[in-house]
Amino acid sequence: MKVFKIDLYEHFGVKKPENGAGTLTCYILDNSREVNPERKKPAMLVIPGGGYGMTSFREEEPVAVKYLSYGYNAFMLEYSVAPVRHPYQLAEAVMAMNYIRLTAGETGTDPAMVAAVGFSAGGHLCAMLGSIFDSEDIKPVFTPSVSARPDAVILSYPVITYGEKSHNDSFDNLCGDNEELKKSLAADKLVNKNSSPAFIWATRNDGCVPVRSSLAIAAAYEENELNFSIHVFGQGWHGLSLADKTVYGAIYDEVEKQLSTDVSYWVDMSVNWLKEQGIFVKD
Repeated sequence: MKVFKIDLYEHFGVKKPENGAGTLTCYILDNSREVNPERKKPAMLVIPGGGYGMTSFREEEPVAVKYLSYGYNAFMLEYSVAPVRHPYQLAEAVMAMNYIRLTAGETGTDPAMVAAVGFSAGGHLCAMLGSIFDSEDIKPVFTPSVSARPDAVILSYPVITYGEKSHNDSFDNLCGDNEELKKSLAADKLVNKNSSPAFIWATRNDGCVPVRSSLAIAAAYEENELNFSIHVFGQGWHGLSLADKTVYGAIYDEVEKQLSTDVSYWVDMSVNWLKEQGIFVKD
């Protein structure tokens, strides 16, 4: 396996904002002559959460490694956070998708099988990427040369709605004091006929990002007659990531007491669902 990091601004010759991030850590599986030296692998872009104020390690490398175990190449995006505002985060996600597809021949990736998974505020960014990948907002920053639309998105306890019973702090960090921009970036309002198919999961008693966010974007997908799958587990804290000991330290015993036993199956479920979308490891 090869592991390397790319500065997306440097790679594409784009000016980075002050305090900006925009780096992509690439985890590339080797092909074996014992299996198929010409195999093209699916890819997963991993977008961690953190309320647009930081990025959570627990939703970064552990998730990338998990999808590697299913035969995916994985790409982990460290995007800019506050005080950097929209549209830089979306532009960085678009740059990441362009990098993955433009270098597919070098990494053994199938450019027609590129999915993205996002958590919490990263789920919001992932949802935006799935719906407004061609937004005019990003063109002053970056103009993609290939489509940035993911072939599917996985939205994990995502921030979606703005307003009552929503995680408005994420929108404050993303948009500053611009109320109109906050309202316009509510991800359920962005869903359209070209939105990527979505796998959505959350927990009913999430005390940070209310489950209504997940229900709202599922309703928007249904309204637009789009392919989606939604799973609401009964119990679990916010920020579960893989929901197992690999992403928790000593507090896991406390987490486990308030966790539905099947939450950690969401990864298996997402992989099975992705296969239904034609995204899987082929012979």
